[in-house]
Amino acid sequence: MGGNLNAIATGNVQANPAGKAAWIVLVIAWICFLVPIPGLGLFLGWPLNLVAFILAIVAMAKGGAMKGVFQLICSLVVSPIVYFVGFVLFAGAVGAAGQAADARQKAAASTSGTSPVSESSSAEIKAGPIAITAGELYRAYTANEIAADAQFKGKALLISGKVESIQSDFSDSPVVQLAAGDFEWVQLHGISKEAAGALAKGQSVTVSCTGQGEVIGFPSAGDCTIQ
Repeated sequence: MGGNLNAIATGNVQANPAGKAAWIVLVIAWICFLVPIPGLGLFLGWPLNLVAFILAIVAMAKGGAMKGVFQLICSLVVSPIVYFVGFVLFAGAVGAAGQAADARQKAAASTSGTSPVSESSSAEIKAGPIAITAGELYRAYTANEIAADAQFKGKALLISGKVESIQSDFSDSPVVQLAAGDFEWVQLHGISKEAAGALAKGQSVTVSCTGQGEVIGFPSAGDCTIQ
């Protein structure tokens, strides 16, 4: 009888370290999820969460289900929630940093008595919009998105092409697509409902827009008006 009690006590002692270690590793993993450092949660937090999961199973195997079931549930349910919260916090921090940078730039521009538009941008505005076809714009982004952004994003464009489709977005605003090839197009935003309603598929148009970069794999432009 005494031997059995000793064995049970020994088993409990052996089970406790795994369960406690699982909690410790879980807490460290959650901290990694919440710290706004790129890649910390993905490359360190999740491997630690896996270690905690394994430790919870070991604790259950040695000391019974109650020795590790809560750690197991936390690793499967709570950890994804903490990771999502950390992702939201990171996105908020990035957005706040961007807004602060814009505020500093505007403050510096107002202090110096100049507008935030650079001299090169002013020269481009004076030179007039960049005339380009929808196909040329699409191929430029397919070849090198970074270079295309530097050349067209935020710039005045005069885009010509044939209407591929006339649709509405989630806010019921018109979205006109210009054909740029087979299953390839340029998306135009900002066209009035009256102007979009007068368009027809296959119609050749020239549109004055501002480049918006690439959105979901397709070049996009905004503040568009049909010439």
